[in-house]
Amino acid sequence: MSQLTKRMCYSILLLFIAICTYSQPSSIIEGVVADNNGKPLTGVLVKLKGSTLSATTDLSGHFSILGENGAKLEFSHPDFYYMEVTYKSQKKFIVQMSERMLQHSSITTLTGEQSAENMVQAVGHIGNNQLSTSPSSQLMGRLAGRIAGLNVSFSSGAISGFDNSGLSVGVRGSRATTVLIDGVDRTYTSIDPEQIESITVMKDALSTIMMGHRSSNGVIAITTKKGDMGAPRFSFTAERGFKQANALPDVLPAWQYATLKNEAALNDGNKAIYTADEIAAYKNHSNPYLYPDVDWYDELLNKNASTQRYNFNVQGNGKGFRYFVDLDFMREEGLFKTRSENNFNTNEQMNRFIIRTNVGADITPTTHLQVNLFGRSMRYNEPSEGKAAGSTGTGKGTNGIFTDLLNTPANAYPMLNADGSLGGNKNYGESTNLWGRSTYLGHQFTDVRDITIDVVATQKLDFLLKDLYLRVQGSYNNSTNYLTARPIDKFPVYEYTPNASTLYYKWGDDSGEQTSNGNAISRFRTTYFKGEIGYDHTFGKKHHVTGLFMADHLAYLKFQDKQLPMQYLTLGLRGSYCYDNRYMIEVAGSRGQNSWFAPDERWANYWAAGASWNIHNEAFMEGLSFMSMLKPRITYGLTGQANPTYYGYLQTYTLTNDNRNDWYYFYGETGKGTFENNLASPNLRSEKAKKLNIGLDLGFFNDRLTISGDYFYNKFYDLKATPNFTSVLLGASYSQINYQKIDYFGGELTATWQDHIRNFNYFVSGNFSLSKNKTVYTQEVAKDYPWQIGTGKASNIRYGYVADGLFRSQEEIDACTAVLPSAPKSVLRPGDIRYKDLNNDGVINQDDWGVIGTNKPQGGWGMTIGFSYKGLDFSALLQGTINREVYMNGDFMNGFGNGGKNNAYAYNLNRFTEATAQTATQPRLWLGSNTNNTQVSTFWLKNADFTRLKNIEIGYTLPTKWTRKIYLPSVRIYANGDNLLTFSEIFDVRKDIDPEAWGATYPIMRSFNFGISIKL
Repeated sequence: MSQLTKRMCYSILLLFIAICTYSQPSSIIEGVVADNNGKPLTGVLVKLKGSTLSATTDLSGHFSILGENGAKLEFSHPDFYYMEVTYKSQKKFIVQMSERMLQHSSITTLTGEQSAENMVQAVGHIGNNQLSTSPSSQLMGRLAGRIAGLNVSFSSGAISGFDNSGLSVGVRGSRATTVLIDGVDRTYTSIDPEQIESITVMKDALSTIMMGHRSSNGVIAITTKKGDMGAPRFSFTAERGFKQANALPDVLPAWQYATLKNEAALNDGNKAIYTADEIAAYKNHSNPYLYPDVDWYDELLNKNASTQRYNFNVQGNGKGFRYFVDLDFMREEGLFKTRSENNFNTNEQMNRFIIRTNVGADITPTTHLQVNLFGRSMRYNEPSEGKAAGSTGTGKGTNGIFTDLLNTPANAYPMLNADGSLGGNKNYGESTNLWGRSTYLGHQFTDVRDITIDVVATQKLDFLLKDLYLRVQGSYNNSTNYLTARPIDKFPVYEYTPNASTLYYKWGDDSGEQTSNGNAISRFRTTYFKGEIGYDHTFGKKHHVTGLFMADHLAYLKFQDKQLPMQYLTLGLRGSYCYDNRYMIEVAGSRGQNSWFAPDERWANYWAAGASWNIHNEAFMEGLSFMSMLKPRITYGLTGQANPTYYGYLQTYTLTNDNRNDWYYFYGETGKGTFENNLASPNLRSEKAKKLNIGLDLGFFNDRLTISGDYFYNKFYDLKATPNFTSVLLGASYSQINYQKIDYFGGELTATWQDHIRNFNYFVSGNFSLSKNKTVYTQEVAKDYPWQIGTGKASNIRYGYVADGLFRSQEEIDACTAVLPSAPKSVLRPGDIRYKDLNNDGVINQDDWGVIGTNKPQGGWGMTIGFSYKGLDFSALLQGTINREVYMNGDFMNGFGNGGKNNAYAYNLNRFTEATAQTATQPRLWLGSNTNNTQVSTFWLKNADFTRLKNIEIGYTLPTKWTRKIYLPSVRIYANGDNLLTFSEIFDVRKDIDPEAWGATYPIMRSFNFGISIKL
């Protein structure tokens, strides 16, 4: 090579090196990535935007990457929102990432953590973020609409010291639901969300099989926080808010009540009750003490009820131990107005104190000890609404007042007379004034105390076999509910009598005194012991094997029942194999015992198996880069549920009491004796279910879009029920036996899209569930007609008559060929309900009585949307139902109950009259009894599907460059609310109700909440 050529090559090489050197950053950017609580984050991918340079944070959250001032860095992690940050030569470069609202990287099961990618079981899962957006004091209430297959419904909006008060929870129609907290059965669910790490809903046989005699149940597994590695991190949250009734009954003012009552009396063939002058006096309020017009709901209830909650927690680690400590206080007020003269509170009020301490310590390098302590103290106060001491102990309380509010007409009596005394009259005598019942009759309160202790020790047995371990656990739970009543038994009322010798006539006397009494509502203790030996090892990077053998014992003792404890003993075995993150197989079995069954029936065996295939990890899928997940899965198993009666296999007898009516007469002598209780059931055994689940998990575009669908078919059999094929000649009551069969089947779908546009992160997630049940076999007496047969239809069907509209005229009544024998044509009036003569025999009787209501699948749905952008975050939850039907009848619909003494409502203004004969959809009005119109029938079945704006939260996290100047890693202010808007077809029937609760029920509440969260 010539010298010229060498020099040219050398010059080109130097130029290339110079270009490369110029194009690469010449300095190093170092920093730390943490969450909003200051916890260092490991595994965060840090990229220099516009280049191929990247780094990953270590265990302390530290990273270093080549870059210069002004460089844009991208931060991404599966469980946190994407961030793009510009480096500005900060001395302390700290990046704080916010947790994703929706994250499922790992899921807690009965046997430990599993990755979502290799999950075979059918489960639903949510993290803490979704729980904290709702202000509800009931944890289960925060789950409504968030998980496919989980049904949470409400029957009341009342505050209470009792867990799950006013709501019900079900999983895929399971006949029972078990709540586990850190793996142990618990009865308390009114707890704060800050102590919760995640919640898993277990739906299929494989996920619950290790529970033995409780494996048929739906399982809700709550995992609490255990503390993280790092320096102490403190968190303080303060919230204040208020609640309002979603709907209250729209009662009629006095003049309309009187007008309609006259009409009802005339419809019954009686004389009018009120004169035109009296109605006019009610309307113009000329004498409110003689002609009262009281809006009782407005007089007794406040528009708003206040709430407040404060939470403080700290977590971190020391040398060889980790800790999480949580303190929480919550107060909820009710709607009742109070009297300042009282030295006691007659409003509803719930005060709740909670403390949780979870500490984990490494006793040795191979021995770990976890100790969890939980304590809760609640007091629920309410008006006593009067009973004397020495009675059963309590008044009717809140529920009684809401019943009285519903039933008391506006013209019953004035709330207060002109002199301030309580109004009343001969029809509403002593102690009946509603304001008096709410504020004069004392109060009562329920104290709830809970304490739990969990101790878990884990020993690694690597000296025997690598990744072999032994774990033992003991748990003690004690709960007490004690009711204290301090009632005043009576108070006088005064009737305004301007034309009498005295201006006010006194009903009752002033001798009412406040007394005090109390009793334990319930006290129960749960003890739990568990031992397991497990193995979790990967061979050669591709073969992952796990195995587990466990034995546990659960004893549940209710002291108030004066019974021996119900005891469960379970032996379980589980094994799984995963090859190369592609093929997963899992099998498990359990053997359960229940102490209340007969000795020969106490034990039963259960099993389950499942498999899944990660097709997206196959080599032939490499060309389909857009598909990040393609996993079919299937599980099948035999599960069980123990549902025994208390040692029902033994025949028992009862000694007659001191009431001589229960004594026996024998040869002229009377005396005490015994009588036989229900017949013994020595063959009663556990209920069982064969459960099939077929699922498909899909992921697209690096899991920005995920879809998960499940089909299930659960065949329950050996269900306990009272036999129908019996004989009255036996002279004794029959016990329940195992014979019913009911199938539950349906489908679920969850779809989620999560993505970002630079720092704008957003998500949309929806879930949909549809299920149905069918009675396969029951001891149904032979029926003459097909419409009477319940077998083959839903297990919760209703029986009644089929309504055929209303009689529009007297001519239609005269021409009718079939009426009820108890309601002959002579008592029928236009506007009464007509019934179909299904068998055409000319009479409406039991032969026309059959299955009514929908037989369609029922279900629910939820949709969550939200975004996060430069500290601003927003989320909203919509929830709805599908094919929901309710039965609405009774005085709330008819008006003028209790022989005409009770209330009437705006709904009744649309009743049948001569003017509306051709268009009316409601029956005529009546007073007293009406045999024809009060029959169970399709007339009162209504579609009650609804869509709720269940929850909204909007928050703003102050910029860290501000907060870190005052040594606060994160300060967030936020507002959220529950039940903000409701849309329902039931509003076409009447608008003064909520689709889930109406009438005398405490109303469903709309909540508004404001808070601040400080982390340091």
